[in-house]
Amino acid sequence: MEAAIASTGSGLLRSSPKPPARQQRSARVVGFASQPQPRAVRCKRSTHPAARACAAAARAGAMGGSVGMERKRLAVFVSGGGSNFRAIHDAALGGKVNADVVALVTDKPGCGGAEHARGNGVPVVVFPKSKSAPAGVSTDELLNTLRELRVDFILLAGYLKLIPVELVQAYPRSILNIHPSLLPAFGGKGYYGLKVHKAVIASGARYSGPTVHFVDEHYDTGRTLAQRIVPVLANDTPEQLAARVLHEEHQVYVDAVTALCEDRIVWREDGVPLIRSQTNPNEYT
Repeated sequence: MEAAIASTGSGLLRSSPKPPARQQRSARVVGFASQPQPRAVRCKRSTHPAARACAAAARAGAMGGSVGMERKRLAVFVSGGGSNFRAIHDAALGGKVNADVVALVTDKPGCGGAEHARGNGVPVVVFPKSKSAPAGVSTDELLNTLRELRVDFILLAGYLKLIPVELVQAYPRSILNIHPSLLPAFGGKGYYGLKVHKAVIASGARYSGPTVHFVDEHYDTGRTLAQRIVPVLANDTPEQLAARVLHEEHQVYVDAVTALCEDRIVWREDGVPLIRSQTNPNEYT
């Protein structure tokens, strides 16, 4: 059913796992946290059509989980075909990412990402309400839906709207975005899709590539978490460059989300996030 309303001795610190949904979470930095305990699953009763989808997703989460670590719950935001959403969803289903995608949020209910979500039983939430999407929800309704679904992390995957400040404040250090350039270059309002790659080629830049970053109140200005380098070839077209960058996007985003869901994001004292190695806890990228 589619939802219409929807410091340690090393000098490194890590933010603790996000607690169960509540009215407001405070941003804080703590030492390496102990393993979180399993939480009860509850979805509020509602007469709204989204209620059944919310309840079904919550029940599915209650039956999930993996040995030694609670599975995280993800909401993915898309505006288009959603190839990064598909890569993350497939990685979650295949066991690489210790999480479940429990909602897809979109400003374009007919987009490919939304259709893929519906076809795979992922509840779709339309946000924001607009002339082209009159069934969309308000910011407060979106927050309530995410809380009911007990969402741990929000992933932007080609979502073209600016995230409301209320959402950023409710999910500090818990929202990731992927951008198809090496930020801070070629980022900000108006830089999306082929526009980015046209600008890269026109500038004469020899390298490009995707950036995974945390989300703040502005376009593409949050702290960088991961990047991949893609050479810009002499005779590249925007479409050719875009295809090579997208290939790297699917890999680097899945790797970053894997680390996020395994609590391997470590915050340096100056506020820079690093990814701790899976095999060597003393190595970071």
